[in-house]
Amino acid sequence: MTNPLEILVFSEDIAFRQELLGKARQVADRHGGYVTLLLPGVASPDDATAYAAAGADRLCLVEGAGFDHYQTDTYTGALAGAIKQLMPKIVLVGATKRGFEIAPAVAERLQAGYASWVLDFEIEPESDRVCATCMIYSGIGTATYRFGQSTTLLTAAPGVFNAVTSQSRDLQVETLRLELPAPVATVVEYKPKAEVGARLEDASYVIDVGQGVKQPDDLALVESLAGKLGGQLACTRPLASDRDWFPEWLGLSGKKIRPRLCLTLGVSGAIQHVIGIRDSKVIATVNNDENAGIFTQADYGVVADLYEFLPVLMERMASRGITPV
Repeated sequence: MTNPLEILVFSEDIAFRQELLGKARQVADRHGGYVTLLLPGVASPDDATAYAAAGADRLCLVEGAGFDHYQTDTYTGALAGAIKQLMPKIVLVGATKRGFEIAPAVAERLQAGYASWVLDFEIEPESDRVCATCMIYSGIGTATYRFGQSTTLLTAAPGVFNAVTSQSRDLQVETLRLELPAPVATVVEYKPKAEVGARLEDASYVIDVGQGVKQPDDLALVESLAGKLGGQLACTRPLASDRDWFPEWLGLSGKKIRPRLCLTLGVSGAIQHVIGIRDSKVIATVNNDENAGIFTQADYGVVADLYEFLPVLMERMASRGITPV
């Protein structure tokens, strides 16, 4: 490798940056490279200290108007302009809804390499090529891609990499001045996202409901069980996107969780959903279809009507004084 390896990290999600920086730091250390974090706007001294501890060598702040509210055109232009100036070998982007809008557009604009749903990546010493292992077929398979000498953009989902605490280092802070075009789209209105309480990703106990729950009023019974467990309520995508019962869902395109217990109720077990819960320490499921795919993924399964099973379960919990530990 003639030039030092540079890995550029970009994500609008603050918590997610730590995970991406952790992986970038590991790869950079193996190849004598360095890690740059790209941020639009400004950063506080406390933020800079945290980013240095997470693995960043350099913090690049993009100057310009238009970062007060998210606009795809503005952020795409900022990332593309930064790549042109910095010429990194790898650009690691968070696989969020916004990341999936920005990264492919930047790759097309710059004619750069691009891979999504990355599980791991490395630099091949003999060829200096980026080698990325990616999830395919909704998580039931993987594929390995090798890219040429130009910049390669990789998108990775939350939870794939682990945040790390690196040795103390001096963080270099720079400002990039870019000519950003005015956004093509006009934002008419902003609405705050509905409050959903504590983060699902932090819950120790999760009750995961599917289309076996027939009416929104029936959620009261499930909420009662969640309350007894001190857990959180979650759902499959149709209950959020089609029925509009929840603001978010678990799965490939939603949240990924790692609770001590995930109890699924009326969940069929489509692989797109299983991806969101498969890292649970224990998966228990209740479904009246003994052939439901969820049973192949569960540690414990009960073939029963959830409307008959839940009252009995809660009565037994109360009679035995069972509480979460």
